[in-house]
Amino acid sequence: MASSAAHKAKVRRAERGVLTAHGSINLVPLVDILTSIVFFSLLTYTGEAMARLTAYDLSLPPTVVTDVGDGKNPKPELNLLLAVRVENNKLQVEHTGGVQGGALGFRQVINGIDGASLDSLEALMTQIRQQYPANNDVLVVPSDEISYDDVIHVLERLRKAQFANISLGSRARSTQIASAGDVR
Repeated sequence: MASSAAHKAKVRRAERGVLTAHGSINLVPLVDILTSIVFFSLLTYTGEAMARLTAYDLSLPPTVVTDVGDGKNPKPELNLLLAVRVENNKLQVEHTGGVQGGALGFRQVINGIDGASLDSLEALMTQIRQQYPANNDVLVVPSDEISYDDVIHVLERLRKAQFANISLGSRARSTQIASAGDVR
């Protein structure tokens, strides 16, 4: 004897009825309430752990550092423009050389981005900070392939070298445009 599809569905519902006779629980309102509790708890939390988090004040790139003189020269003088380039497997520190150094300045390459390289960067930046105490600004320019973690390590070392105004810059991405004559 062949039974219809409707009869088979009715039999299946009857078999499942024993399992769901007590009813079902709708979990959507519970998840909504728990999400709201977590969101507002994080929003209003101002504990000690939150205060200890390190924050970086990333401002505009440094432009001019003025020298506090005897008041005879009211025109601000350019003291030092300092930049740290974070490139693939190397760190490059550059500065303008200050008022006495002219436009040529200073350039040093530190190979690697590991712990020893970061120690060398911190020592060099501390030396530059001691040589130019009026300079408090440094510009960090990471290249495109550098990971965020490496940039954070560089920022931490600059903070340890007593630089308070750290700016994060970017350089123009290199693009190659083929001319119509080159495409064949």
